[in-house]
Amino acid sequence: MSSTVILFGTLAIFIFINIPISVSLGLSSAITLLYIGMPVTAMPSILQATVQKFSLLTIPLFVLAGVIMDKGGISKRLINMANSMIGPIHGGLGYVSVVTAMFFAAISGSGTATVAAIGSILIPSMIKQGYDAGYTSALSAISGSLGTVIPPSITFLIYGMITGESISNLFLSGIIPGVVFATCLCVSVFIMARKNGWKSNDARASFKDFLHSLKDAFWGLMSPVIVLGGIYSGIFTPTEAAAVAVIYSFIVGVFIYKELDFKKLVQTLSETAITTGIILLIIMNAGVFAWLLTQQGIAAQLTEMALALTTNKYVMLFVINIIFLIAGCLMDNTSAMYILVPIIMPIAQALDINMIHLGTIIVLNLSIGQVTPPVGPNLYVAADIGRVKFENICRKMVPLIIMSLIALFIITYVPWFSLALIK
Repeated sequence: MSSTVILFGTLAIFIFINIPISVSLGLSSAITLLYIGMPVTAMPSILQATVQKFSLLTIPLFVLAGVIMDKGGISKRLINMANSMIGPIHGGLGYVSVVTAMFFAAISGSGTATVAAIGSILIPSMIKQGYDAGYTSALSAISGSLGTVIPPSITFLIYGMITGESISNLFLSGIIPGVVFATCLCVSVFIMARKNGWKSNDARASFKDFLHSLKDAFWGLMSPVIVLGGIYSGIFTPTEAAAVAVIYSFIVGVFIYKELDFKKLVQTLSETAITTGIILLIIMNAGVFAWLLTQQGIAAQLTEMALALTTNKYVMLFVINIIFLIAGCLMDNTSAMYILVPIIMPIAQALDINMIHLGTIIVLNLSIGQVTPPVGPNLYVAADIGRVKFENICRKMVPLIIMSLIALFIITYVPWFSLALIK
Protein backbone atom coordinates (compact mmCIF):
# COMPACT_ATOMS: atom_id res chain seq x y z
CA MET A 1 0.00 0.00 0.00
CA SER A 2 1.51 3.36 -1.04
CA SER A 3 1.95 6.42 1.15
CA THR A 4 -0.53 8.22 -1.13
CA VAL A 5 -3.30 5.79 -0.22
CA ILE A 6 -2.44 6.00 3.47
CA LEU A 7 -2.32 9.81 3.50
CA PHE A 8 -5.54 10.48 1.58
CA GLY A 9 -7.35 7.36 2.81
CA THR A 10 -6.92 8.13 6.51
CA LEU A 11 -7.82 11.78 5.90
CA ALA A 12 -11.07 10.75 4.17
CA ILE A 13 -11.93 8.36 6.99
CA PHE A 14 -11.32 10.97 9.71
CA ILE A 15 -13.39 13.59 7.89
CA PHE A 16 -16.17 11.05 7.31
CA ILE A 17 -16.41 10.25 11.04
CA ASN A 18 -16.70 13.99 11.69
CA ILE A 19 -13.29 14.71 13.21
CA PRO A 20 -12.44 18.42 12.69
CA ILE A 21 -10.43 19.00 9.52
CA SER A 22 -7.47 20.51 11.39
CA VAL A 23 -7.16 17.43 13.60
CA SER A 24 -7.79 15.08 10.66
CA LEU A 25 -4.87 16.61 8.76
CA GLY A 26 -2.56 16.14 11.72
CA LEU A 27 -3.65 12.54 12.42
CA SER A 28 -3.40 11.42 8.79
CA SER A 29 0.05 13.01 8.53
CA ALA A 30 1.25 11.29 11.75
CA ILE A 31 0.01 7.88 10.54
CA THR A 32 1.73 8.37 7.18
CA LEU A 33 4.98 9.37 8.91
CA LEU A 34 4.88 6.13 10.90
CA TYR A 35 4.07 4.13 7.76
CA ILE A 36 7.11 5.44 5.87
CA GLY A 37 9.36 4.78 8.86
CA MET A 38 9.83 8.32 10.13
CA PRO A 39 9.37 9.03 13.85
CA VAL A 40 6.38 11.12 14.86
CA THR A 41 8.86 13.27 16.76
CA ALA A 42 9.71 14.80 13.37
CA MET A 43 6.33 16.55 13.39
CA PRO A 44 7.13 19.35 15.88
CA SER A 45 9.99 20.69 13.76
CA ILE A 46 7.78 20.67 10.64
CA LEU A 47 4.94 22.33 12.56
CA GLN A 48 7.32 25.01 13.80
CA ALA A 49 8.80 25.62 10.35
CA THR A 50 5.28 26.00 8.91
CA VAL A 51 4.23 28.83 11.21
CA GLN A 52 7.64 30.41 11.79
CA LYS A 53 7.10 32.93 9.01
CA PHE A 54 6.97 36.69 9.44
CA SER A 55 4.27 36.98 6.76
CA LEU A 56 1.85 34.96 8.91
CA LEU A 57 1.59 37.96 11.24
CA THR A 58 -0.62 39.45 8.54
CA ILE A 59 -3.48 37.06 9.35
CA PRO A 60 -4.14 37.95 13.04
CA LEU A 61 -3.54 41.63 12.30
CA PHE A 62 -6.10 41.82 9.48
CA VAL A 63 -8.55 39.76 11.55
CA LEU A 64 -8.09 42.18 14.47
CA ALA A 65 -8.50 45.24 12.22
CA GLY A 66 -11.74 43.85 10.77
CA VAL A 67 -13.24 43.08 14.18
CA ILE A 68 -12.26 46.51 15.53
CA MET A 69 -13.89 48.16 12.51
CA ASP A 70 -17.11 46.26 13.16
CA LYS A 71 -17.21 46.93 16.91
CA GLY A 72 -16.19 50.54 16.31
CA GLY A 73 -19.27 51.38 14.23
CA ILE A 74 -17.84 51.25 10.71
CA SER A 75 -20.27 48.66 9.33
CA LYS A 76 -23.47 50.53 10.20
CA ARG A 77 -22.11 53.75 8.71
CA LEU A 78 -21.23 51.98 5.47
CA ILE A 79 -24.77 50.57 5.37
CA ASN A 80 -26.28 54.03 5.92
CA MET A 81 -24.19 55.47 3.10
CA ALA A 82 -25.10 52.68 0.66
CA ASN A 83 -28.76 52.91 1.67
CA SER A 84 -28.85 56.65 0.95
CA MET A 85 -27.48 55.92 -2.54
CA ILE A 86 -29.56 52.96 -3.71
CA GLY A 87 -31.91 51.96 -0.89
CA PRO A 88 -35.19 53.45 -2.19
CA ILE A 89 -35.24 51.66 -5.58
CA HIS A 90 -36.74 48.23 -6.39
CA GLY A 91 -34.78 45.69 -4.37
CA GLY A 92 -32.73 48.55 -2.94
CA LEU A 93 -31.77 46.84 0.31
CA GLY A 94 -30.60 43.82 -1.68
CA TYR A 95 -28.18 46.03 -3.60
CA VAL A 96 -27.18 47.68 -0.32
CA SER A 97 -26.32 44.24 1.08
CA VAL A 98 -23.98 43.50 -1.85
CA VAL A 99 -22.39 46.96 -2.08
CA THR A 100 -21.83 47.28 1.66
CA ALA A 101 -20.29 43.82 1.74
CA MET A 102 -17.82 44.98 -0.93
CA PHE A 103 -16.79 47.97 1.18
CA PHE A 104 -16.52 45.98 4.39
CA ALA A 105 -14.64 43.18 2.60
CA ALA A 106 -11.96 45.74 1.78
CA ILE A 107 -11.53 46.17 5.53
CA SER A 108 -12.00 42.75 7.10
CA GLY A 109 -10.41 40.27 4.65
CA SER A 110 -12.79 37.60 5.92
CA GLY A 111 -16.05 36.31 4.42
CA THR A 112 -17.59 35.13 7.69
CA ALA A 113 -16.74 38.41 9.43
CA THR A 114 -18.44 40.32 6.62
CA VAL A 115 -21.63 38.25 6.98
CA ALA A 116 -21.71 38.77 10.74
CA ALA A 117 -21.07 42.52 10.55
CA ILE A 118 -23.37 43.41 7.66
CA GLY A 119 -25.99 40.68 8.02
CA SER A 120 -26.73 41.40 11.68
CA ILE A 121 -27.97 44.86 10.64
CA LEU A 122 -29.41 44.30 7.17
CA ILE A 123 -31.15 40.91 7.44
CA PRO A 124 -33.66 42.03 10.12
CA SER A 125 -34.27 45.30 8.22
CA MET A 126 -34.93 43.52 4.92
CA ILE A 127 -37.29 40.98 6.51
CA LYS A 128 -39.16 43.83 8.20
CA GLN A 129 -39.67 45.53 4.82
CA GLY A 130 -41.18 42.41 3.26
CA TYR A 131 -38.19 40.65 1.70
CA ASP A 132 -38.28 36.86 1.83
CA ALA A 133 -36.37 35.73 4.94
CA GLY A 134 -34.71 32.77 3.22
CA TYR A 135 -33.53 34.76 0.20
CA THR A 136 -32.44 37.68 2.39
CA SER A 137 -30.29 35.39 4.54
CA ALA A 138 -28.89 33.62 1.45
CA LEU A 139 -28.01 36.95 -0.17
CA SER A 140 -26.22 38.13 2.96
CA ALA A 141 -24.31 34.84 3.16
CA ILE A 142 -23.06 34.97 -0.43
CA SER A 143 -22.39 38.72 -0.30
CA GLY A 144 -20.12 37.96 2.64
CA SER A 145 -18.13 35.70 0.32
CA LEU A 146 -16.90 38.87 -1.37
CA GLY A 147 -14.64 39.18 1.68
CA THR A 148 -12.69 36.23 0.32
CA VAL A 149 -12.18 37.84 -3.11
CA ILE A 150 -11.94 41.60 -2.49
CA PRO A 151 -8.49 42.57 -1.12
CA PRO A 152 -7.11 42.39 1.48
CA SER A 153 -8.07 38.72 1.53
CA ILE A 154 -6.75 36.18 4.01
CA THR A 155 -7.28 33.41 1.43
CA PHE A 156 -5.11 35.29 -1.09
CA LEU A 157 -2.48 35.70 1.63
CA ILE A 158 -2.36 31.95 2.25
CA TYR A 159 -2.19 31.19 -1.48
CA GLY A 160 0.73 33.60 -1.78
CA MET A 161 2.54 31.96 1.14
CA ILE A 162 2.16 28.52 -0.43
CA THR A 163 3.13 29.48 -3.99
CA GLY A 164 5.56 32.32 -3.35
CA GLU A 165 3.59 34.67 -5.61
CA SER A 166 3.50 38.40 -4.85
CA ILE A 167 0.82 39.22 -2.27
CA SER A 168 0.42 42.70 -3.77
CA ASN A 169 -0.23 41.28 -7.24
CA LEU A 170 -2.66 38.72 -5.81
CA PHE A 171 -4.58 41.50 -4.07
CA LEU A 172 -4.71 43.48 -7.31
CA SER A 173 -5.95 40.42 -9.18
CA GLY A 174 -9.00 40.17 -6.92
CA ILE A 175 -10.39 43.67 -7.46
CA ILE A 176 -12.05 43.35 -10.90
CA PRO A 177 -13.21 39.73 -10.31
CA GLY A 178 -14.75 40.90 -7.04
CA VAL A 179 -16.70 43.57 -8.92
CA VAL A 180 -17.79 41.01 -11.56
CA PHE A 181 -18.92 38.66 -8.76
CA ALA A 182 -20.87 41.48 -7.06
CA THR A 183 -22.46 42.55 -10.36
CA CYS A 184 -23.74 39.02 -11.00
CA LEU A 185 -25.27 38.98 -7.51
CA CYS A 186 -26.96 42.32 -8.22
CA VAL A 187 -28.47 40.85 -11.40
CA SER A 188 -30.05 38.13 -9.25
CA VAL A 189 -31.39 40.79 -6.86
CA PHE A 190 -32.86 42.74 -9.81
CA ILE A 191 -34.68 39.66 -11.15
CA MET A 192 -36.02 38.59 -7.75
CA ALA A 193 -37.07 42.13 -6.77
CA ARG A 194 -39.04 42.59 -10.00
CA LYS A 195 -40.59 39.16 -9.68
CA ASN A 196 -41.69 39.63 -6.06
CA GLY A 197 -42.32 43.39 -6.04
CA TRP A 198 -39.79 44.13 -3.30
CA LYS A 199 -39.63 47.86 -2.72
CA SER A 200 -38.15 50.02 -0.03
CA ASN A 201 -40.43 51.93 2.31
CA ASP A 202 -37.90 54.72 2.56
CA ALA A 203 -38.23 57.94 0.61
CA ARG A 204 -35.40 58.76 -1.75
CA ALA A 205 -32.62 60.47 0.19
CA SER A 206 -31.83 64.07 -0.68
CA PHE A 207 -28.40 65.06 -1.91
CA LYS A 208 -27.82 66.70 1.44
CA ASP A 209 -28.67 63.47 3.27
CA PHE A 210 -26.32 61.55 0.98
CA LEU A 211 -23.48 63.98 1.66
CA HIS A 212 -24.13 63.63 5.40
CA SER A 213 -23.98 59.81 5.22
CA LEU A 214 -20.86 60.00 3.07
CA LYS A 215 -19.22 62.32 5.59
CA ASP A 216 -20.22 59.99 8.42
CA ALA A 217 -18.73 56.97 6.63
CA PHE A 218 -15.62 58.83 5.43
CA TRP A 219 -13.22 57.42 7.99
CA GLY A 220 -14.37 53.88 7.27
CA LEU A 221 -13.97 54.39 3.53
CA MET A 222 -10.44 55.70 4.06
CA SER A 223 -9.29 52.42 5.62
CA PRO A 224 -8.95 50.40 2.38
CA VAL A 225 -7.55 53.50 0.65
CA ILE A 226 -4.76 53.80 3.21
CA VAL A 227 -4.08 50.06 3.52
CA LEU A 228 -4.27 49.04 -0.14
CA GLY A 229 -2.85 52.33 -1.38
CA GLY A 230 0.14 51.87 0.91
CA ILE A 231 0.74 48.34 -0.37
CA TYR A 232 0.43 49.16 -4.07
CA SER A 233 2.54 52.31 -3.81
CA GLY A 234 5.29 50.38 -2.06
CA ILE A 235 5.15 52.45 1.13
CA PHE A 236 4.73 49.33 3.23
CA THR A 237 4.51 45.55 2.90
CA PRO A 238 1.23 43.63 3.37
CA THR A 239 2.32 42.72 6.91
CA GLU A 240 3.08 46.34 7.75
CA ALA A 241 -0.21 47.33 6.10
CA ALA A 242 -2.07 44.99 8.45
CA ALA A 243 -0.42 46.67 11.44
CA VAL A 244 -1.35 50.09 10.05
CA ALA A 245 -4.94 48.88 9.62
CA VAL A 246 -5.11 47.87 13.30
CA ILE A 247 -3.76 51.23 14.50
CA TYR A 248 -6.01 53.19 12.15
CA SER A 249 -9.15 51.22 13.05
CA PHE A 250 -8.38 51.63 16.76
CA ILE A 251 -8.02 55.40 16.41
CA VAL A 252 -11.25 55.66 14.39
CA GLY A 253 -13.23 53.45 16.79
CA VAL A 254 -12.01 55.10 20.00
CA PHE A 255 -11.37 58.76 19.18
CA ILE A 256 -13.51 59.56 16.10
CA TYR A 257 -16.66 57.42 16.30
CA LYS A 258 -16.18 56.85 20.06
CA GLU A 259 -17.97 53.49 20.00
CA LEU A 260 -15.04 51.24 20.92
CA ASP A 261 -15.03 51.14 24.72
CA PHE A 262 -13.05 48.85 27.02
CA LYS A 263 -15.73 46.14 27.07
CA LYS A 264 -15.90 45.98 23.26
CA LEU A 265 -12.12 45.99 23.07
CA VAL A 266 -11.95 42.91 25.29
CA GLN A 267 -14.56 41.20 23.07
CA THR A 268 -12.53 42.18 20.00
CA LEU A 269 -9.31 40.68 21.34
CA SER A 270 -11.16 37.50 22.38
CA GLU A 271 -12.77 37.02 18.95
CA THR A 272 -9.45 37.68 17.22
CA ALA A 273 -7.61 35.18 19.41
CA ILE A 274 -10.18 32.45 18.74
CA THR A 275 -10.26 33.04 14.97
CA THR A 276 -6.46 33.26 14.72
CA GLY A 277 -5.99 30.13 16.84
CA ILE A 278 -8.29 28.12 14.58
CA ILE A 279 -6.55 29.33 11.42
CA LEU A 280 -3.03 28.68 12.74
CA LEU A 281 -3.95 25.19 13.98
CA ILE A 282 -5.15 24.35 10.48
CA ILE A 283 -2.05 25.89 8.90
CA MET A 284 0.31 23.91 11.15
CA ASN A 285 -1.26 20.53 10.52
CA ALA A 286 -1.84 21.29 6.84
CA GLY A 287 1.83 22.24 6.60
CA VAL A 288 2.86 18.72 7.63
CA PHE A 289 0.38 17.29 5.13
CA ALA A 290 1.79 19.49 2.34
CA TRP A 291 5.36 18.54 3.32
CA LEU A 292 4.49 14.85 2.94
CA LEU A 293 2.93 15.50 -0.47
CA THR A 294 6.26 16.91 -1.66
CA GLN A 295 8.64 14.67 0.28
CA GLN A 296 6.96 11.46 -0.89
CA GLY A 297 6.66 12.66 -4.47
CA ILE A 298 2.87 12.42 -4.26
CA ALA A 299 2.35 15.81 -5.91
CA ALA A 300 4.63 14.82 -8.80
CA GLN A 301 2.83 11.49 -9.28
CA LEU A 302 -0.56 13.19 -9.36
CA THR A 303 0.79 15.78 -11.83
CA GLU A 304 1.89 13.03 -14.22
CA MET A 305 -1.53 11.35 -13.92
CA ALA A 306 -3.37 14.61 -14.64
CA LEU A 307 -1.21 15.46 -17.65
CA ALA A 308 -1.72 11.94 -18.99
CA LEU A 309 -5.46 12.63 -19.08
CA THR A 310 -5.28 15.99 -20.89
CA THR A 311 -2.79 18.63 -21.94
CA ASN A 312 -5.49 21.10 -22.93
CA LYS A 313 -5.20 24.14 -20.67
CA TYR A 314 -8.88 25.03 -20.90
CA VAL A 315 -10.06 21.53 -20.08
CA MET A 316 -7.69 21.50 -17.11
CA LEU A 317 -9.08 24.83 -15.87
CA PHE A 318 -12.55 23.27 -15.96
CA VAL A 319 -11.27 20.28 -13.96
CA ILE A 320 -9.57 22.60 -11.44
CA ASN A 321 -12.86 24.45 -10.95
CA ILE A 322 -14.71 21.20 -10.27
CA ILE A 323 -12.03 20.07 -7.79
CA PHE A 324 -12.09 23.30 -5.81
CA LEU A 325 -15.88 23.63 -5.87
CA ILE A 326 -16.12 20.17 -4.32
CA ALA A 327 -13.32 20.97 -1.87
CA GLY A 328 -15.14 24.15 -0.84
CA CYS A 329 -18.19 22.06 0.04
CA LEU A 330 -16.18 19.75 2.29
CA MET A 331 -13.46 21.78 4.01
CA ASP A 332 -12.40 25.26 5.02
CA ASN A 333 -10.40 27.50 2.71
CA THR A 334 -7.07 27.12 4.50
CA SER A 335 -7.16 23.31 4.48
CA ALA A 336 -8.21 23.22 0.82
CA MET A 337 -5.31 25.50 -0.06
CA TYR A 338 -2.65 23.50 1.74
CA ILE A 339 -3.91 20.14 0.49
CA LEU A 340 -4.65 20.97 -3.14
CA VAL A 341 -2.46 23.90 -4.24
CA PRO A 342 0.84 21.91 -3.99
CA ILE A 343 -0.78 19.33 -6.28
CA ILE A 344 -2.39 21.78 -8.72
CA MET A 345 0.57 24.18 -8.96
CA PRO A 346 2.97 21.96 -10.99
CA ILE A 347 0.11 20.95 -13.30
CA ALA A 348 -0.71 24.60 -13.96
CA GLN A 349 2.94 25.47 -14.53
CA ALA A 350 3.32 22.58 -17.00
CA LEU A 351 0.35 23.91 -18.97
CA ASP A 352 1.56 27.54 -18.81
CA ILE A 353 -1.37 28.73 -16.71
CA ASN A 354 -0.58 32.08 -15.08
CA MET A 355 -0.21 31.50 -11.32
CA ILE A 356 -1.81 34.83 -10.40
CA HIS A 357 -4.81 34.02 -12.60
CA LEU A 358 -4.93 30.53 -11.07
CA GLY A 359 -4.96 32.06 -7.59
CA THR A 360 -7.95 34.24 -8.48
CA ILE A 361 -9.82 31.22 -9.86
CA ILE A 362 -9.09 29.14 -6.75
CA VAL A 363 -10.09 31.94 -4.35
CA LEU A 364 -13.35 32.54 -6.23
CA ASN A 365 -14.13 28.81 -6.09
CA LEU A 366 -13.50 28.72 -2.35
CA SER A 367 -15.60 31.83 -1.82
CA ILE A 368 -18.53 29.96 -3.40
CA GLY A 369 -17.67 27.05 -1.11
CA GLN A 370 -18.40 29.29 1.87
CA VAL A 371 -22.10 29.09 1.00
CA THR A 372 -22.37 25.44 -0.04
CA PRO A 373 -23.23 22.70 2.49
CA PRO A 374 -22.19 20.70 4.41
CA VAL A 375 -19.43 23.10 5.57
CA GLY A 376 -20.59 26.52 4.22
CA PRO A 377 -19.77 28.65 7.30
CA ASN A 378 -21.47 31.76 5.89
CA LEU A 379 -24.73 29.82 5.58
CA TYR A 380 -24.83 28.95 9.27
CA VAL A 381 -24.08 32.53 10.35
CA ALA A 382 -26.72 34.04 8.04
CA ALA A 383 -29.35 31.39 8.90
CA ASP A 384 -28.83 32.10 12.60
CA ILE A 385 -29.18 35.86 12.11
CA GLY A 386 -32.27 35.49 9.88
CA ARG A 387 -33.73 32.75 12.09
CA VAL A 388 -34.52 30.58 9.07
CA LYS A 389 -34.22 26.83 8.70
CA PHE A 390 -31.02 25.58 7.10
CA GLU A 391 -32.89 23.80 4.29
CA ASN A 392 -34.76 27.04 3.52
CA ILE A 393 -31.62 29.12 3.11
CA CYS A 394 -30.04 26.36 0.98
CA ARG A 395 -33.05 26.33 -1.33
CA LYS A 396 -33.02 30.12 -1.74
CA MET A 397 -29.27 29.99 -2.41
CA VAL A 398 -29.73 28.17 -5.75
CA PRO A 399 -30.26 31.22 -8.04
CA LEU A 400 -27.40 33.05 -6.32
CA ILE A 401 -25.09 30.06 -6.80
CA ILE A 402 -26.03 29.99 -10.51
CA MET A 403 -25.06 33.66 -10.88
CA SER A 404 -21.83 33.00 -8.96
CA LEU A 405 -20.94 30.16 -11.32
CA ILE A 406 -21.51 32.50 -14.27
CA ALA A 407 -19.03 34.93 -12.68
CA LEU A 408 -16.60 32.03 -12.11
CA PHE A 409 -16.86 30.98 -15.78
CA ILE A 410 -16.16 34.54 -16.95
CA ILE A 411 -13.14 34.95 -14.66
CA THR A 412 -11.76 31.50 -15.56
CA TYR A 413 -11.79 31.90 -19.32
CA VAL A 414 -11.08 35.64 -19.59
CA PRO A 415 -7.74 36.10 -17.77
CA TRP A 416 -7.84 39.85 -18.42
CA PHE A 417 -10.16 40.34 -15.47
CA SER A 418 -7.52 38.91 -13.11
CA LEU A 419 -4.43 40.38 -14.73
CA ALA A 420 -5.52 43.81 -16.02
CA LEU A 421 -4.35 45.77 -12.96
CA ILE A 422 -1.02 43.95 -12.56
CA LYS A 423 2.02 45.86 -13.77
